[in-house]
Amino acid sequence: MTEQDKAAGFSLEEDLTVDFNPLEAFAFDDGEAESEAPSVLAEGPFNMPDPAAVPQFQRELVSFANGETAQQRIEALFAQMPTFHKMLFAILKDCEEPIATADLEAHVEEMKRHHHSVYDSLTFADLLARAGAIEQTDEAGTPLAEVEQEPLRVEVDGAEFWRVAPAPAVYWHLTADGAAQLDTYRPLEMIAQLYEDDPRYAEVFTTCLELCARGGGASLREIGDVVDDEPVLQSPKRYAMYFIDKLEHAGAVEWMGQWSITEHGRAYLDSLSEE
Repeated sequence: MTEQDKAAGFSLEEDLTVDFNPLEAFAFDDGEAESEAPSVLAEGPFNMPDPAAVPQFQRELVSFANGETAQQRIEALFAQMPTFHKMLFAILKDCEEPIATADLEAHVEEMKRHHHSVYDSLTFADLLARAGAIEQTDEAGTPLAEVEQEPLRVEVDGAEFWRVAPAPAVYWHLTADGAAQLDTYRPLEMIAQLYEDDPRYAEVFTTCLELCARGGGASLREIGDVVDDEPVLQSPKRYAMYFIDKLEHAGAVEWMGQWSITEHGRAYLDSLSEE
């Protein structure tokens, strides 16, 4: 420290004792109260999904295997497999009545034709069963754990023997918790919500549905050629994939080699025509 500093009353020791909190010094208070949790369809920066819109249970449950209740495990399973929602819900729908393993496997294989997956067909059923959404039963819907098999009485060379009865055929059936989860899948309401959330894009959504309703569906390029130059899509700039992605998540369209309308999307499109 120089003599000039001492003369000016500067002390290094005293200066280091000054309380300084950079978080407080540079904090900004805009005076606004915290807003409500954003919609799961809300956008974040750069038109990307908003991280704040992630459902709370995704942060609370690391794995569906550690959920205390079937409802928690089912919610966590769906949260961790967002790209397979349609397939998972389709399996739940199939299991409303007991369905044979071979029939369920065949249906999942059909769905996988246009939705590549590293999972085996029955892996999805196994995951849903572990979560508590479906269970293995006999043809009548009785859980296999409760099925009692009487031993078979057979006779060989005049001598009678008891033989273990063959295991019953395995069926898959929806549980009460699985039925509750299936009830949350309401595509018509989800599609309507898209129109309510973005009313300025209503005509664009409708055009996309109409193109996907054509025989054989439509490619993304074909849809883009029609909608990308619409004035409403120029600021902020939007492209066809933005709308197809939203419609797919709402259950209105699906990829079948081309983008095609689903039964729910067609029903909603018909309702617009009636209005």
